[in-house]
Amino acid sequence: MSERPPQRPEGELIERAQKLSGLSQRKAAPRAGISENRWRNIVSGYQTVSAGVYAPVTGPPDTVARMARAVGVTAEQLDQAGREDAAEELRRLGPLEETDAAGTTVAELAQRLARQEKITAQLVEETAELRRRLTEITGKDPFTPRAG
Repeated sequence: MSERPPQRPEGELIERAQKLSGLSQRKAAPRAGISENRWRNIVSGYQTVSAGVYAPVTGPPDTVARMARAVGVTAEQLDQAGREDAAEELRRLGPLEETDAAGTTVAELAQRLARQEKITAQLVEETAELRRRLTEITGKDPFTPRAG
């Protein structure tokens, strides 16, 4: 039998942030692009090899950075936990793009909205021009209700 390795400082940090965020491991792991089992191993700092036998686990910088980003840990917090390599990777990654239920990012939704607003503005202009032309041809506004 071997003793379980102690939890690493970045594992404690990520676990605490995950709990504060209200995310379960099941929800947090996909946000980081890893399996729930891999999340658990990195957070705990070990994996079970066989009954009573444990192997230490240290997450690679890019994985720890994605995990941190998924639960709102900052690069500065990773620096303080002794994971400067993961902190640098987190700085490079930037903030996590929030998505809707269909997986569409906020930036993608904003682009679609801007396109739709542009189309709407064009349609409003075209409608006004058609109304002007119809009024010119018929001598009356086609959208004025007729008296009954």
